[in-house]
Amino acid sequence: MKRILCLLFFFVALAPPSYQHGGMAQDAETLHVDSSGTTLPDSDDNRNSKGKTLADDSSNTADTETKTDPQTLIENLLGPLDTEGVDTEAIATTSTWIQTTGINELLGPLTPLALSPFFGVTCLSAISLWGPDWASSSPMLGSNGALRSETIFITFLALTIISSVPRFTKVSKPFAQAVDRLEAYAVIIILLVIKISTSVETTANEPLAMVQMGVFTAGLDTFLAIAMIINVLVINSVKFFFEFLAWLTPVPFLDAVFEVCNKTLCLGLMAIYAFSPTLATMINLAFFLVALILLRWIYRRTLFYRTMVLDPLFSQIWPPHAKPRNNELIVFNRAELGKFAAKSRIRLRRSEEKNAGWILQETHWWLPQREHILAPDTKLKIHLGWIMNSIQFTSGEKKCSLTFSRRYNEATLRTLADRMGIPLTTDVVEHDAGERALEFS
Repeated sequence: MKRILCLLFFFVALAPPSYQHGGMAQDAETLHVDSSGTTLPDSDDNRNSKGKTLADDSSNTADTETKTDPQTLIENLLGPLDTEGVDTEAIATTSTWIQTTGINELLGPLTPLALSPFFGVTCLSAISLWGPDWASSSPMLGSNGALRSETIFITFLALTIISSVPRFTKVSKPFAQAVDRLEAYAVIIILLVIKISTSVETTANEPLAMVQMGVFTAGLDTFLAIAMIINVLVINSVKFFFEFLAWLTPVPFLDAVFEVCNKTLCLGLMAIYAFSPTLATMINLAFFLVALILLRWIYRRTLFYRTMVLDPLFSQIWPPHAKPRNNELIVFNRAELGKFAAKSRIRLRRSEEKNAGWILQETHWWLPQREHILAPDTKLKIHLGWIMNSIQFTSGEKKCSLTFSRRYNEATLRTLADRMGIPLTTDVVEHDAGERALEFS
């Protein structure tokens, strides 16, 4: 499912769609404008009717001819376009599509919005109020846009301060990180509402633009909305991981430095967006591609650290969480093991068949669950630790280690270990420098 959503983003962001129901897919026609604002298409019948327009029939005033074909702008810059290997109709359609959809204005600010959602909306409101000339004609930032309001600017500036101050200290930062994803979701909803409202206003009297890709046909706004959601969530997830690592690092002022750098980067990207939405869109796509490459690696480690830190706290808040439901343990492998990459979240249980050994199984419910079977003679041993517990065993000639959180207290864990048939010990496990490095590999 994740791969399908990512492919949808690339189709929308990089490939110009084909339009149905006429509208923007049709060639723009030359319009003749008279003094009263009446227009006529420049068809063959009109050009051949004595060489006159409607204005010529009503008065002797010379008519003013206005071109709406975007190809004219391209020819003024690049010179006449030859017909050998150049599809001028496709160029005109693509130019019209970019101008009509405002894709640069939508995708340009997504990176700063993902880095600091509330601060990003504050910057967008400032651009709408006091920004460059192009913002006044923008569907999202213009005079009719929802962000062009001093009340919106002051509101999100206050939310920015409230959500940013707790991030400066290690004591209060967990509360800010707990609502970090809610902050991202709130901004996504705001952007979608603005996008839908502007689309309704600008396309009320226009044909509906449709995108057709294979057997799927849907509105262009739907694909842009999917692209916006994926873009913001991917970059925000990567940012959250590095922010979480800064919190775990025992350096007092590192959290404050990280937050200042994050806000500075957000402000710089918004300044680029105000200067050139096209350049901001290119930078956003670069950030997104890098974040997409790192996402799986970061997701596994974010889940690992979050489980180790939050599981014991959650067990204290909600006692049923501290009681095992089945004879199994949720563990993470320190290094690559069989089909599983390092830091994969897997389920350890004994096979129901006698003398069948142990089964390590993925915990995903939306994907096929891969399994790794340990030999029946594999000897497992649970070691208690201060921060996390571990399970040591030898697979073939390789010494392996699985870690799991302190979700259960010692008495509950001993009972579970007896039911699973795994001996438990309080012996401290010694790790060399190479094994310690695996925690960040």
